[in-house]
Amino acid sequence: MSIPYTPAVSRALRKVVQGKARRGLFAGKHIKFGNNVSEDGGNKTRRKWLPNAQKKRVYSELLDEMIPMRVTTHALRCIDKAGGLDEYILNTRDQDLKSVFALELKSRLRMARAEARADTRSVVDYGVGADATS
Repeated sequence: MSIPYTPAVSRALRKVVQGKARRGLFAGKHIKFGNNVSEDGGNKTRRKWLPNAQKKRVYSELLDEMIPMRVTTHALRCIDKAGGLDEYILNTRDQDLKSVFALELKSRLRMARAEARADTRSVVDYGVGADATS
């Protein structure tokens, strides 16, 4: 399921350093490069710091399913703070998601939300209840 991206999203996806970040939720965390510096002589050895990525299954209320993904611990905290996976994905700008997986999930969530709204609009309330008087 391929979706067309806006130019800003395409630029953001090109800037992703690691390929795995395209297939999960990394919440802006990427590989960082630097040096190990020895205590005695100050010798420098190149190294890299990887994001703390985990394989998790996260529940989506709109889709009513567990979605397996690679997600960083920072992204898990962001999901928790936003009030769930659906709220995090739908309220985060496309440029900030920087993930093909997240953008495709966002389109699925938007379709599911539209279907849910259409279902609730089809039910008509005629005011029959406790406060209706005849």
